[in-house]
Amino acid sequence: MILFRYLFKEVLQTTLAVSLILLLIVTSGRLAKYLAQSSAGDLSSNVVFSVIFFRIPDFLPLILPLGLFVGVLLAYGRLYVDSEMIVISASGIGKSRLVAITALPAVLIALLVAYLTLVGAPASLQKVQSILQDPTNSNSLAILQEGKFQESDQGKRISYAESFDVSNEAVNGVWLIEYRDNGSVMLLRAETGKLTGSADIGSQYFTLSNGTVYDGFVGRRDYQISQFESYSQKIEQPSQLEKIQLKVDAKTTQELLASNTPADIAALHWRLSLPIVVLVVALMALALSKTNQRSGRYVKMLPAILIYLFYIVAITGARNLIETQAQTPLLIWLVHAVFFLVAIILLLGENIQNAIAARLFASRLSSKSSSQGAIS
Repeated sequence: MILFRYLFKEVLQTTLAVSLILLLIVTSGRLAKYLAQSSAGDLSSNVVFSVIFFRIPDFLPLILPLGLFVGVLLAYGRLYVDSEMIVISASGIGKSRLVAITALPAVLIALLVAYLTLVGAPASLQKVQSILQDPTNSNSLAILQEGKFQESDQGKRISYAESFDVSNEAVNGVWLIEYRDNGSVMLLRAETGKLTGSADIGSQYFTLSNGTVYDGFVGRRDYQISQFESYSQKIEQPSQLEKIQLKVDAKTTQELLASNTPADIAALHWRLSLPIVVLVVALMALALSKTNQRSGRYVKMLPAILIYLFYIVAITGARNLIETQAQTPLLIWLVHAVFFLVAIILLLGENIQNAIAARLFASRLSSKSSSQGAIS
């Protein structure tokens, strides 16, 4: 029982530490992406951190299996390097017992991943969708913050809005300044501005009402003044791939079960398969953690990470095939079966080699004794 608690603590602590580091790396990368979208005017800076916060339950189902994988490698690798595993083996603890000990944290993390994929992540992604679909948080209105001058396009455009009218989804007192490459400047002043059209069909416009346009060169008298009642500018829509993916992943598990579309079927089997990834990589990590003092505990880290990445890429590719080419969802489970077989071979590889060597030795010994009997 003492040994069980010791190994369980080592694996769990290392897994949590590695998962936290991976979460910080992933969220930092995603934060940089959203900040770039915010600076480009595709997303309001006020909701960047809210979007990141609600995306965390969607990140964890892929981070936790890798955290467990690396955690088992590091924890058991240290035991091998410090010769503690030799003492444990001498105490009668074999591979089957180590599998049982490793199974407990693996099952706990698998249950957590199952909850996140089936319940937690879809609920959080629905909140992300509501934020991204809010017209005051995306597209042109995102570059306008009440009472602040804002630059875009490397300082060539400056925008300002005096106030927001939440009830009408509009902005009041809009100023837009654009510096052209030929040295001219366009200054636009409008009483109100709002989004019109539909972003879903790619025809959304930022429409300004009751304004004046000043166009010309600074310091010259040859500028033009025009007044307008309505001035519309088409908004270039960013890539919708992420929003489409979010729309599918934000569906509840019950909705996926009732759907017959290839995308929903692929998403359902993807959710069900991620807890299996945890159990498979735990076996792989246990098999790959064996090392010695000369090699060190990090010698197998790179090939182990490559195996994990290939595993994730394989099931992701299977999901894409199901979505785009209507392949059978058994394709995902075939990938799991292949990698489970690889894990078993890695885990029992030494035993298989020893059994083959013993059989070869016995056959040679029997043939030698039979030849000696024939000579006598």
